[in-house]
Amino acid sequence: MTTNKLQNKIAVVTGGGSGIGKEIALKLAQEGAQVTIIGRTEATLQDSANQHTNINYQVTDVTSKESVAALMDKIKANYGHLDILVNNAGVAPVTPLSDVKDKEITTTFKINVFGIIYMTQAALPLLKVNQSNIINISSTVADRPMANMSVYSASKAAVRALTVSWAKELAHDNVRVNTVNVGPIETPIYDKTDLTPEEAKAHHDGVAKNILLGHFGQPADIANAVAFLASDDAEFVTAADYKVDGGFLA
Repeated sequence: MTTNKLQNKIAVVTGGGSGIGKEIALKLAQEGAQVTIIGRTEATLQDSANQHTNINYQVTDVTSKESVAALMDKIKANYGHLDILVNNAGVAPVTPLSDVKDKEITTTFKINVFGIIYMTQAALPLLKVNQSNIINISSTVADRPMANMSVYSASKAAVRALTVSWAKELAHDNVRVNTVNVGPIETPIYDKTDLTPEEAKAHHDGVAKNILLGHFGQPADIANAVAFLASDDAEFVTAADYKVDGGFLA
């Protein structure tokens, strides 16, 4: 059901070409926002943008200050301000400590941490024009680190720290900053790891045993939470750690 609670809001969603980011972009668009999705693969961005007339895209690398600056120049030229920034882009390696390579550490932190910092720094002048909000996508592994996910867990703990710090720093600018703490969600995460099918199933089943509701969530569950935090219904919510995890952390 469309409620148009975000009518005429201007939003940017990083990593919007697939998975959770795509679902977030679609939900915000359905609520009336004008959404720009970004990522590094034009084909997937274009496919997502075709899902709704309120979605457009720009190929952007969140780990490049120059690329991010070009995006914000375009947002400024087209709209003059930014109401919603969703820092969703991320990688989630599943690797035993003994097999972690320098490249994995560097890539994970460049995208999951540096990318959020670069995006938010560049967006600040546009966010400060009106009352606005930043939504950082974190993970339950920030609070409950898991075996074989040490690098990812550390990066998401950093995201949570950034959220609280920025919420304190930007409150006087009428910028709210919150985290959506993502629990076990059905995504193709295991397709992007070096785990064998047997290892992936064992990891998946081990996680499922700790979900109070007994099953993994869907990307739409995260999109619904983001839409709420982005709306005026959440105008008194900042520095929050909004858990969408089926009771995984309970």
